[in-house]
Amino acid sequence: MIHRSTLRDLTLMLASMITIIGTTAISPSLPKMDDFFRGVPNGHYLVLISLTLPALSAGLFGPLMGFVIDRWGRKRVFVLALVLYGLSGISGFFLSSLPLILASRFVLGISVAALTTSATALIGDYTERSKLAAAMGRQSLFMSFGNVVFVSLSGVLAGFNWRFPFLIYAISFLILPGAVWLLSDKRAPIGPKVSSEKSRAGIPAGRTALVCLIGFANMVAYFMVPVYLPFYMRSFSASTMKVGVLLSLVGLSWALSSSQYRRLRKNLAFERIAFLGLTLNAAAYMLLAYASTYAVVITALILLGIGLGTMLPNLNAWLLSFIPEALKGRAIGLLFFFIFMGQFFSPVITHPLTAMAGISRSYFFASLLLVSIGLTCGLYEYWQRRVSAREIHHSPEEKNQTI
Repeated sequence: MIHRSTLRDLTLMLASMITIIGTTAISPSLPKMDDFFRGVPNGHYLVLISLTLPALSAGLFGPLMGFVIDRWGRKRVFVLALVLYGLSGISGFFLSSLPLILASRFVLGISVAALTTSATALIGDYTERSKLAAAMGRQSLFMSFGNVVFVSLSGVLAGFNWRFPFLIYAISFLILPGAVWLLSDKRAPIGPKVSSEKSRAGIPAGRTALVCLIGFANMVAYFMVPVYLPFYMRSFSASTMKVGVLLSLVGLSWALSSSQYRRLRKNLAFERIAFLGLTLNAAAYMLLAYASTYAVVITALILLGIGLGTMLPNLNAWLLSFIPEALKGRAIGLLFFFIFMGQFFSPVITHPLTAMAGISRSYFFASLLLVSIGLTCGLYEYWQRRVSAREIHHSPEEKNQTI
C-alpha cells in the first residue's frame, strides 16, 4: 500500500510539473496563431507576448502570493490556484479574440504564481534541511518531465489546430482531488504580530539580490528558445511536430541533469554550480547561433536542458539555505517574481534585437550575456572564499595566542 506521505509528495511534484508549462505549452502553436491573427494590428508581436504574458502576471503577483501563503496558509492558496489554472488555461481553446486570449493568459499567470509559490513552500515545510537539495532536484525533475511530455503533446496537437494545446491546462483538475484530501498546512499560518516579530532578522539583501538577478537573466535567455525556435526552424522546413520534439529535448536533458543535482551539491558550492550551469547555457546559445544542421540544433538544446536542470534547483536551494523560516514564502515569491519577469520581458527585450540583427545573432548575444553572469558568479565565490579565509586568519583564538 502506498503511504499517504508518498501520495502527498507526488501531488506537490505534479503541481510543480504543470507550472513550467504555464507559458511553454502553446509554443508550437505560435506560427499558426500568427497566421490566424495576421489581420490584427500588431498581431505578430501580440502572439509572441501571448506566450510569455502569464509570466508577467505571475511575476507581479509572486511577491504578494508569498505574503498571502505565509499569513493565510499554503493549502488554501494551493487548491484555489489549481482551479483557476484549469479554467483560465483552457479558455484559449474557446476564444477567437486575441485581446480575450491575452486576458485569459494574464489570469493564468496569477494562478501559476500562487501554485508555484505554495507548492515550493509546502515542499520546504515537509522537507528536512539536510534533504532540501534532493527535494529541489526532484521538483526540478518533475518540472522538466512535464516540459517533455506536454510540449511534445502540444507539438502533435498544434499540427491539427492551434487551439488544441490550450486543452492541456485541464490537467490541473486531475491533481485537485489529491490536493484537497492529502495536503495540510504543517504549521499554522503566521499572524500579523508573530510575522512581524519573526521578520526582524530580515532577508539577507546581497545574496538574495544575486540569486534573483541570476534567475531573471537566465530566464530572459532561456525564453528566446520557446519564443523564437518555432520561427528559426522554418529555415529547416521543420513541422510543428518536429519543433515540439526539439523543444522536448530541453526538458528531457533538464530532467536527467536535475536528477543528479543532489550529488552535484555534495561536491560544489552554490556559486560554482551556478557558474557551471550558466557556462553550459552559454555554449548552447553559441551553437544555436551558428547551427546549420539538425545535429547542431539537437546538441545545443541538450546542453541548454542540462544547464537549466543544474540552475533551477540550485537557485531554489541556494535561496532557502539562508532565508529565515518565517520569511520563506516571501523570499520564494520574490525569486519567482524575478524569474517570471525574465520570462515575460524576454520577447520585449529581444524582439527589437531579433528584428534588427536576426534570430541567430540574437542567440550569439545571449551567449555573451550568460558568460558575463557566469564570470560574476565565479568572482563572487572567490571573494567569499577570501573573506572566509580572512575571518579564520583573524579569529579571536589566534589573537589571544599572539598576545
